[in-house]
Amino acid sequence: MTQQFGRLLAESGARLPAGNAAANAAAATSASADAAAGLVHYDAIRALLSATGLAAEPPVYDLLWRYVRDEDHALSLALDTAIAAGSVDMAMVTMLRRAHCGDVAATEVAALVEAAHDQAEALTQRVEAGRTDLDTYGRVIADGGAALGATLDAAALAVLLDRLGAATATMQAANTRLLGELAEAATETRALSEKLGAAERAAITDPLTGVLNRRGTFEMLERAQAEARKTGGKLALAMVDIDHFKRFNDRFGHALGDEVLRFVARHLLDRVPAGSKVGRIGGEEFVAVLPGMDAMAATAAIDLVRSGLASQIIRNAADGTSMGRVSFSAGVATDHADDTPDSLVERADRALYSAKRMGRDRVVPDRS
Repeated sequence: MTQQFGRLLAESGARLPAGNAAANAAAATSASADAAAGLVHYDAIRALLSATGLAAEPPVYDLLWRYVRDEDHALSLALDTAIAAGSVDMAMVTMLRRAHCGDVAATEVAALVEAAHDQAEALTQRVEAGRTDLDTYGRVIADGGAALGATLDAAALAVLLDRLGAATATMQAANTRLLGELAEAATETRALSEKLGAAERAAITDPLTGVLNRRGTFEMLERAQAEARKTGGKLALAMVDIDHFKRFNDRFGHALGDEVLRFVARHLLDRVPAGSKVGRIGGEEFVAVLPGMDAMAATAAIDLVRSGLASQIIRNAADGTSMGRVSFSAGVATDHADDTPDSLVERADRALYSAKRMGRDRVVPDRS
């Protein structure tokens, strides 16, 4: 359903001090709760593997993890239907991952690579044919030049001119043919390049929101870290989590929940500083990678994005009824020389959980 987003002044919440005993106890409780939730999801996945007979392979586990956490309602509905019909097999897993997880079939990529190879081979053959035609023409011209060095009567000269004219006509026809074939090859190359580009974009794009998916996010983060270390520049990362998203889903339904995810993704894309990148790494969690920014600047930038989102309310386009406001919590970490993408995300994630413990709807920097 299409949403309308009106402007609304947001009340600012009081910020709690970090690092006290109560916060530490809350952290331990939160970690325990997260571990318990993970075990529940694991048990659900194990039961599904047993019921469907699917192999416990990474693509299968990833799909079922998204399903049991209900990260994508369309995926959940499709898998519910397949389970009810008893048609869950590896082919179905592949189809669902392509439709909902941005996967590109290996056979499709292989076909594109084979087409590129065939096209390159055909182009090579066309160029070689052109070179053969040119060599033949060169020999005719050379022979004609040698003949002109001798004394020729009128009849012999006429024969020579006819031969040179025929060779020139043949070469002109071959050149015209080659130009046409090269133009056709250029068109085919552009089309193939577009298909390859589309396949690569699909492989790294979240199909629901259009931002980078988990794979694309981590690949981009790795490149950003390499660039920052090469140039000596700064790099910050923000972990963003929509507040009380499950409560919104339960109250208004998954279709509107998906609209909220799309809206928040678009809000982040539109509001993060120039040069920053946004990805969705699962559920209601997003990542913003902010090159050239230290912790203070990145925290301020993400807090500005947060306040802009918190000042809006969502209304049902059908009847104008308010569905409340959407806010997010965020944690910000800066890249250290010994960081990997995983360790940088982990520190930002810890800061995010601090933001949640402090009351949500706020941005907290990593203190390590």
